[in-house]
Amino acid sequence: MTTKLRSGRKRALLTGGSLLGVTALLTAAAFTDFANLNIGNGSADSGVGGNNRFNIQVVGTDTAGLPVPGTWQEANTAAGVNVKVPGADLITPGDTVSVSIPFRNESPALGAAITFGLQDRAGYTSSPALVSALRYSVTLDGKAIATNVKQADVTALDLGTYTAGKEGVLGVSINLPDQGSAAANNALQGQVSYVQAHFDASSVK
Repeated sequence: MTTKLRSGRKRALLTGGSLLGVTALLTAAAFTDFANLNIGNGSADSGVGGNNRFNIQVVGTDTAGLPVPGTWQEANTAAGVNVKVPGADLITPGDTVSVSIPFRNESPALGAAITFGLQDRAGYTSSPALVSALRYSVTLDGKAIATNVKQADVTALDLGTYTAGKEGVLGVSINLPDQGSAAANNALQGQVSYVQAHFDASSVK
């Protein structure tokens, strides 16, 4: 059985279909736009991070452990790097030996709040009597920041805040005072103190 649509109904359907077609055309032809912002420091090729590398360095040393001014190294392991303090192994009562240690903030943009201390060398055992007898003096760029003190008293000395690229020079002197008698002096023969110079730093914006 076939149903015939009346002509009026046909026209209505055709008109509705035409309207849907026009709506689709209008939607497809709508204006569009967008905006992109590259997040960073405002310069080309920057992003989040990149300049946040944080690093301090100490003076480089040669194969004999002697500081080589103008060269730098990380020394950022628990074992540390050997630095030669001339006469340190031969120290006797009444002697003073010393070394200069340049250091710097090698970070490209961040500041560094740096402290300095003396600590026991990992994996080594010092002679308690010699550790107790030795006295240390520390200077920063020629200015005294610790004078004639024991190792335990040289801890977290504030070296200040160093801007990116700024350098400083730390001086460390080691004195073995006369113990007051030949017997007391002789008791220190062959004893060893395994001490490590420790720089610590935290970033500052």
